[in-house]
Amino acid sequence: MRTVEFQAETLRTLFAQQPVATMEELKRALGTTVDLTVLRKLQALGYLSSYSERGKFYTLRALVQFDARGLFQAGEARFSRFGSLLETAEQFVVGSSAGYFTAELNRELGVETKEALLTLTRRDRVAREEVEGRYLYCAPDLERRAVQRRHRLEGIDVPGAARPTREVRIGDEAKAALLLFLATLNERQRRLYAGLESLRLGYGGDRRIAELTGLDVHTVARGRQELLATDFEAHGVRREGAGRVPVEKKRPR
Repeated sequence: MRTVEFQAETLRTLFAQQPVATMEELKRALGTTVDLTVLRKLQALGYLSSYSERGKFYTLRALVQFDARGLFQAGEARFSRFGSLLETAEQFVVGSSAGYFTAELNRELGVETKEALLTLTRRDRVAREEVEGRYLYCAPDLERRAVQRRHRLEGIDVPGAARPTREVRIGDEAKAALLLFLATLNERQRRLYAGLESLRLGYGGDRRIAELTGLDVHTVARGRQELLATDFEAHGVRREGAGRVPVEKKRPR
């Protein structure tokens, strides 16, 4: 009896018609009832399984265009360049500037991440610390974790902040003019101005403005926080005691 041969090109044809498919759809297209047969053919084509829906969906790597975060979505199917949900959650937490609360990572990845984070914690692949009455998931490295915690407390690059709609670029002449302008300001004015520009940029603004101006990123964050909290008072330009000597008015006798 002749052995049945399953052609991988059959699956390529299916993916040309629909970029994402389930295992059941792939088995029907291939004419088999065995998952392993499908996986072998997918391996030859180069495939990805979704991190959503417990790996229910499949696609070909050649069809995927990841965004800047390394994610790709097609309908309810979500894929990551890092692989599974466990691997993706780990990469996001360890690589973040200010760690992640569970709700923040849920929004970022578009799926529930609580169980994945607990598993990573048990395996010492991420750590967690109590911040603001909630668990903040951070890198396991102590030094990296301390930086993430400090950034969180100071509001630097916190996940979920508004992201800029476009990359802001500045030429050499404009940068020189900006630095010249900053040189005319006092320390407090520079901090508040930098904070204002950071607010205009949104997500990542603190770091971007720090790079442009040479200010410390924590100084930029402090200025931004003061503006948001209106935690400052308007002061006169002249120092105390400067200006004209007040003239005493004499009443006519």
